[in-house]
Amino acid sequence: MNINESDITRFLHSRVALVFFAIIAFITTNIAFSNGNITPILDNKSLGLTPINQWFEPGRSSMMVNMLLNFGIAALMIYLNKAFNILRSPTLIFAGLFLILQIPISIITGQLYGGTVICAIILICACYLFSTYNSPNPWAIFTIFTILSFGTFFQYAFMFFAPIMLVGCVQMRILDLRIALAAILGIATPPWILFGFGIITPEEFSFPKFSGIYEQLSSAEIIHILVSIAISVITCIGAWIVNLVKIISYNAQTRAYNGFFAMLSLLSVFLMLIDFTNFIIYVPLLNCCTALQLGHLFTIYESRRSYIGIIAVFAVYLGLYLWGAWI
Repeated sequence: MNINESDITRFLHSRVALVFFAIIAFITTNIAFSNGNITPILDNKSLGLTPINQWFEPGRSSMMVNMLLNFGIAALMIYLNKAFNILRSPTLIFAGLFLILQIPISIITGQLYGGTVICAIILICACYLFSTYNSPNPWAIFTIFTILSFGTFFQYAFMFFAPIMLVGCVQMRILDLRIALAAILGIATPPWILFGFGIITPEEFSFPKFSGIYEQLSSAEIIHILVSIAISVITCIGAWIVNLVKIISYNAQTRAYNGFFAMLSLLSVFLMLIDFTNFIIYVPLLNCCTALQLGHLFTIYESRRSYIGIIAVFAVYLGLYLWGAWI
């Protein structure tokens, strides 16, 4: 049987390739865990409830839950594309690339922590938001802002995504007085319940500890993480610029969906810069947005040789993983 370049490209966009990428992500994370390369994230970034990184003791259970959540994020990405036709293609390459983009920084794959949960929650909120396009639904908006407000008590970074959801309401063409009130009530409901029912007392309310993961790492490890993040940032922005020429030719609804993820990408980068003691929390969301942009790129410019670009991305991030394992 002769295998040509077109066959390789089709394979990389298929379900079988997604399973292959998932296996690679699982194996590399297990190797990092077995070699003791998972530095526990011990900081407290909550506002009164148990921080997400303390839901499980550092160990294999935390790693397994986090990996399952990563696979869940990949599934949510697939659902979003299938339900809202964001990439205008049934390809699954973006979900596989998300798992590959995650593997260089083992501390974000080898333990459950806030960054993985935030990424999953933002995608769930995007599902609610996109479903309201040109069809205002106050209950959906109330749900989005209630989730974000409640999440803030576990990890304060959730609060930074409320403004982007409000901008998303503008992009979905639904922002009016009812929607604004639904958002305000959604934000107010969790603290009203938590304090009103005594789940959190004023004495238990606490401000987050502004200490960073970099205080637990060596200089070589910090450089490796920053280089890995910088490559994702450059890749995301570069792919978005190339994709933009094609995206502006789409209809208004598809442009709105893609515009939301473009703004989410920029917000993730911005938050890493201003919230530098908590920068590690935004990495999974950045990788999610980068994977979507790459998926769009390899779909728009799909040719019999586009597999070269996909394999190049895989090689770069596998190389970053090996670098991290070596140090």
